Formats: sequence, C-alpha cells, structure tokens
Amino acid sequence: MINKVPVITIDGPSGVGKSTISKIVADRLNWFLLESGKIYRLVAFLALNNKISLTEKSIISLIKDLDIITIKKKINCLHSLINIEKISEFSSHLATYPNIRNILLEKQRLLRCMPGLIAEGRDMGSVVFPDAKIKFFLNAHLKIRVQRRISEINKHNKHVNFKELYSQMKNRDKRDQNRLISPLCIPKNAIILDSTHMSLSETTKNIIKYVIKKIKHD
Repeated sequence: MINKVPVITIDGPSGVGKSTISKIVADRLNWFLLESGKIYRLVAFLALNNKISLTEKSIISLIKDLDIITIKKKINCLHSLINIEKISEFSSHLATYPNIRNILLEKQRLLRCMPGLIAEGRDMGSVVFPDAKIKFFLNAHLKIRVQRRISEINKHNKHVNFKELYSQMKNRDKRDQNRLISPLCIPKNAIILDSTHMSLSETTKNIIKYVIKKIKHD
C-alpha cells in the first residue's frame, strides 16, 4: 500500500546544520519533525545512564518496548544531556548494529503523519523514506563543520578542543560512510547543497524557497 503522507528528507554528515534547518522548515510548513540522530543518542544515553552494556542484545532489550511517543518525550526532557560529544560517539557505534537499526527504523516510520513529515539524519532518503517527495543532501568541508559545531557547543558554555573535535568528526564520517548497514550516502534523486560558503540562514532560505515552489507546483 502506498503511503500518501508527504515526506521531505534532509541527510548529511555531522555538523552540517541538518537539525537546525529541519526544525525551521518543519515550523514553516507546520509539519511533523523526525530527528533520527537524537533517537540514537537517546538510546546511547539510556544505556550508559542505566549501566547497560553496549552490546546489540542488551540494547535490543532496552528499546524493543519503547514506543515512538515515549521516545519523543524523553528526547525533549533530556535534550541537553544527549547533545554532547561523548553520547554522539557512542550513538554512532550503536548505529552499526543491523538489528538495532531495523527496530528503530520501524519506530521512525510511525511518525509519518499528515500533513507531512520533515525527516533528518543520515539515511532518511536512502533507506527510511526512499519514496520521499523531496530529498536534500547537505554537505560542507570538514573544517567548516567543526567550526560550526564548536560555535554550537560554546552557546551552552562548554568548550572543546578544535583538533580533538576535528579528529572525532573525521572518524565519525568514516564510520558513517563505511558501515555495512545504511551507510551515509547521497540518496537517489536528492538535491545536493554544499554550504561551505553559505551561512545556515542562506542554506535554510534556499531549501524553503525550493520546497514551497515544489509543493505549489504539485
């Protein structure tokens, strides 16, 4: 059965601005928002906080009975705690387990509700919603992405070393691109936007302009 609920996917590597842009687009359209990375970070946080080993079997026991509404509520409540580099690092390791991805894949698809869904992550357009109405793939030079991430971290009165974060994000890119299950890639028919020389605001405006034009045309 064909799902007629429209989906717009926004994929790309870490630090490219996916989360901020997706929120603005979702607010503008008054659509639902799926931030897939936060789901994995929540799972990593819950495992570490409850001293659960980061094995595939243990994590499956942790998440199998979690419904998507509970997941969304926990993400909102624990927002500041899951958005730290340590949690992000652990979450990227969890994302390499195929059975964990399969369970979370089905939970993510449950958020596809009218009037529409903005889904951001690394495999939204390639795996989770391959039939998405519009697909974007955002990218930028690693150095720029690191600088943006540092600016974001500094807003929370936290500090991080540039070289250390550069190394972490470089390794994260390699893991995401080379994992066997749902690797980071440019989805078929995706619109590629390189924001290396564009501000977050400029990138967002370009996306919204295209989306509104496309929706009106259809």
